Amino acid sequence: MTEKDNDAVETPEQESAPEVSEIEETTDLDTADLSVDAEMGDDEFEWKEPPVFEIEHKEDCLCEIKVTIPAANIVSTLDIIYKEMNDGVQVPGFRRGKAPRKLLEKRLGKYAHSTAIEQLTDAAAKKLMRDHELRPVSEAEVTGLEDKDQLDDKEDLVYTVSFEVAGTCELADLSTIELERPEYEVDEEAVEAQINNMRTRFGRYEPLEEGVAEDGDQLVIDFKGTVDGEEFEGGSAEAYPYILGSKRFYASMEEAMLGKKAGDQVTAEVTFEEDYMSAEVAGKTAQFEISINEIKRRVLPELDDEFAKKAGHESMEIMRETVKKRMSETADDQLDQMLEEQAMGKLVEASSFTLPKGQIQQFVEMERNSIYGRMLEQNVSAEEMEREADNVDEAAQKQGLFNLKAMYVVDALSEQEKIEITEEDFEDYTRQFIQGEDTQMLEAYRAYFKSDEMRSTTAHRILYNKAMKTAVAKCQIKILSEEEMKKAEEDAKEKEAVEEEKEDA
Repeated sequence: MTEKDNDAVETPEQESAPEVSEIEETTDLDTADLSVDAEMGDDEFEWKEPPVFEIEHKEDCLCEIKVTIPAANIVSTLDIIYKEMNDGVQVPGFRRGKAPRKLLEKRLGKYAHSTAIEQLTDAAAKKLMRDHELRPVSEAEVTGLEDKDQLDDKEDLVYTVSFEVAGTCELADLSTIELERPEYEVDEEAVEAQINNMRTRFGRYEPLEEGVAEDGDQLVIDFKGTVDGEEFEGGSAEAYPYILGSKRFYASMEEAMLGKKAGDQVTAEVTFEEDYMSAEVAGKTAQFEISINEIKRRVLPELDDEFAKKAGHESMEIMRETVKKRMSETADDQLDQMLEEQAMGKLVEASSFTLPKGQIQQFVEMERNSIYGRMLEQNVSAEEMEREADNVDEAAQKQGLFNLKAMYVVDALSEQEKIEITEEDFEDYTRQFIQGEDTQMLEAYRAYFKSDEMRSTTAHRILYNKAMKTAVAKCQIKILSEEEMKKAEEDAKEKEAVEEEKEDA
């Protein structure tokens, strides 16, 4: 028996290998027995001759690259692919790995060449990004490979790739940015108002022996509503507790009960809206009969040390000091946030940007979807949304562009000021959501903010906060009196109105 005869002998081990005829019928590159590593990284790819990249940066952050892959790489890649095929397929009449190359080229050439193109272009792309530090922000468009079913191993593979790269932000000089902070001090009147709010929460309702119903009283009522003399679902209740002035009922019902005594019976007429949630009574007028069974009035505790202790303080004096301190801290946080918003607005206005068109449209579309999402939450009808379409588009264009510029401002600030995110930042961010030492809740929040789904978002929020605090610290801050602040707000509104008129014109 000759060596050729041995090549043609089939062994039991070959029975599980796919036959060439089976492979010819499919172009599925995911075929398990044949899959060649089409996602081979550049580090794993051995270039016989390195690819050549001719990079041209065009307007609007468009990057166009002419890629030339020398023919030597085509030869070596096809050699590897055919060898892997030969080892993995069953060619009738030949032992595995012994089929002639010419036969494989005839039967599987199209598959081999498409796999080679995929491997070569993928490895070239990785090398391009690594060597030239490009940051694509759009999908790549490739030209020159449309009809490349067959590679010529004597010719270089040449094609063009184009995509948008990240934009740039030339940050304004922080020292030239002036921010306005209102003069603020917590006065005693505000402290007393806050304590009285706490006092109200500690109050209790007690039956009113004499007198009439006032706003803030709790009325225990029976009511029955009818439309054309017929009761309707949800229109009646017994011993129902209602706080007068809460506006949970229609105004006509509250007006009917106001000034009445326990034991009184009143009537009220209510016309339901056309889009009322119950279609049974929508757009109809109902008559309500209301019986006032009992009136309760809130009795407030005395402002003394006993009340302070109930509220968690040692004395009224300490309570006032604590409340004032908390109010001051809250005000400082709000003012800091206002300064950060001012700083971002002025940095966006004063900085210079080069932005990719595709990314602009992406941010505008996100803002448009966000606006429509809020409208849906507010139960705005489809007809009203359609009427507001132009206004929505205008708002989305303006806010979407601002959001994109703000993102680049944060990136530029982070780079300029060398701001980094640490694990300690994640810990501080997490702890602001926890009251006290609830370790179980703390662990739950830690896991949530560091999860694969949330880590990137959390990191962006932390970076934004650190960047803006750094920016505010380097800006000029002007303290304005209440009158000066009002005038500044009026001037800003007037300026905005003028700009909108110019845009409309």
